[in-house]
Amino acid sequence: MPEQEIRATRTRAPTPEEESLQVWFSEQERDPTKNLEEAARQIIQLVTGLYVVVFGILAFAADPLPAYLAKTSVQLLGASVVLGYLVALLAALVVVVPSAYRYARASQTQRQQVFAALMQRKSAALRVALIAFGVASVAFAALFALVVFGS
Repeated sequence: MPEQEIRATRTRAPTPEEESLQVWFSEQERDPTKNLEEAARQIIQLVTGLYVVVFGILAFAADPLPAYLAKTSVQLLGASVVLGYLVALLAALVVVVPSAYRYARASQTQRQQVFAALMQRKSAALRVALIAFGVASVAFAALFALVVFGS
């Protein structure tokens, strides 16, 4: 086997941008679930606020009922919005509600597997929440436009 030549390389001091990027990555590694949970909490807050508006549009308290509530398109869009936001809310709750994980304290391999499972579960649930929130928001925009501009 031929001998390999070892070369010395010169390094430079990191720039302030590189140092701040290193600090940011270090913080992310310390608590990687933090951003997922903050995003889920944001979705929960948005959904609960938007439910007030949706139910205000679909209020059944008036007697007689508003004419737009008799339209099938309004009923279908309203049901889509309510169900879509419900799915988003439930999926976001999966992200923030703690779960029990079993592992042997002495096993680093089991800890890594449990952590990977936790991150996968939270990421998948947040993805579902985002998709459901997006679909429900599009349906809500269509519902709002139909109620406001529909004849």
